[in-house]
Amino acid sequence: MSTEETISTLLNRLSIADDKVQTLEELKTLVSVLPNRDLKAVIPNISIGYIFACLNTTDRPQQAICGELLNSMLSSLSASTVLENFNHYLLTWLNISDDSVKASCLAQISRLSKESPSDLSRQPALVLAVVEELASDDMGVGLAACKTLTNLGMDPDGLKTLFSGAVVEKIVSCMQRNDTVRFRVYQMAIDLSCISTQALDSCSNSGLLQQLINETLSDGDILVQLNAIELVSDMARCQHGLSFLDSQGVVRKMESLIEGLGGNPMAGLLVPGLIKFYGGLARTYPKEVLSKFSPFVRIVFDSISDNDPSLNAVAMDTVGFIATSPEGKLALDRLGNSMIDCVQAIGRTVRQGTSTTKGRALETIGNLTFLQVEHQTTELLSLTQRWFEASNSDPFNTIWSITQQPFSDIRIPALHALQSLASNPWGQRLMNAAPGFMEYLLDRSTENTKEGKEEKYKILKILSESPTCVDIFGRPYFVKLKEFVNEGPFFVIAQSEVAMDGES
Repeated sequence: MSTEETISTLLNRLSIADDKVQTLEELKTLVSVLPNRDLKAVIPNISIGYIFACLNTTDRPQQAICGELLNSMLSSLSASTVLENFNHYLLTWLNISDDSVKASCLAQISRLSKESPSDLSRQPALVLAVVEELASDDMGVGLAACKTLTNLGMDPDGLKTLFSGAVVEKIVSCMQRNDTVRFRVYQMAIDLSCISTQALDSCSNSGLLQQLINETLSDGDILVQLNAIELVSDMARCQHGLSFLDSQGVVRKMESLIEGLGGNPMAGLLVPGLIKFYGGLARTYPKEVLSKFSPFVRIVFDSISDNDPSLNAVAMDTVGFIATSPEGKLALDRLGNSMIDCVQAIGRTVRQGTSTTKGRALETIGNLTFLQVEHQTTELLSLTQRWFEASNSDPFNTIWSITQQPFSDIRIPALHALQSLASNPWGQRLMNAAPGFMEYLLDRSTENTKEGKEEKYKILKILSESPTCVDIFGRPYFVKLKEFVNEGPFFVIAQSEVAMDGES
């Protein structure tokens, strides 16, 4: 009997079987070992509706295995095929009361929204059903619905559907449920607004952004205001989002909040959000913000030495974010000794911080020292080297030693920092002068994870493409670098076994 015939037999048995779970388990086992291309060829010739029918039960285990089986089967088909042929089944599946079953359905619809949002936009009933799940008390279901709708809004047709009359009315209605759902919707609006001006206009015209801004500007519930500031801070990191917020008076409000922190003990809760907001502003206008908003600069530098790890991490991220551009580096350098003190505090975190803050500090050092070749002026090379040397008495060996530790949460950021050093001549000279480091780079055995191999490989690739590599490392080593890079990050030397006389 062929695989297709076996599946058909099992499906037919479902309609009469007393123990449907056992039959479903057999189907699940069979489907799990079938290649996607074979499964894709089989599905049009079988009655998959029998599985959907098995969802109509109060038996939770039966519903759960149906969801798993349907996800496996439908995932072998294109998004457009699923939406064209199984749309009404998806609606039935999503209406099951059990949250775990809903979550499995939303996992499938989320795939559809990502792969073919325009096709999903032509299924308004299904879109409305997903919107209803925004108000779910189950975190997994609510967030999955939010992600699905965000995917939909990334497509121009999907954006129109999402903000059409009936759908946006349902979204607004869901927001009345509670604070959690309301901020879930705000998150979707912010994520979409950051994508394009078109999406921002749609979110603005719907009234969602204005409602969020009202909560940002309100002096009522400080926890609500905190969450609102966190969200608009994300929006401030894109140019069109920042322009919109400025036009709405948000930037002026943030300025008054940051200036009034000392007079309100509860206002300290707002500090992480305010730092993020002004960090986005400073990334776009570093010279103006860092010279004009001295309270922001003071709070960031104070927070980098703060005992609160979360505040410490946000402040370091912000300094690194500003430093990603040459203009940001120059603006930070103009802060003089305050910036040197900041770099020293970041260096202390690398040595003494928790795993989380160490990783964030290493990423910040990477941002502070990275320069693209076209930006490697004498001034920028000098200040990045000066910052690096100020961070530690022996910063290079400190970072290198971390790359040899078994903890990926700090080892990977350390490799990122080495990538930044590899991008400029003074970093390359440090590498060449460190005994054993160049041998370490060519030793593939130091990394045994996919991510580790890829990140270490990037260091060699950066070096091999650098115009100063040959002069600093010499041509013989450069040839080895090029050979390593050409072999790729996962190259394994083949070892042949030779039988020797006398061996058994």
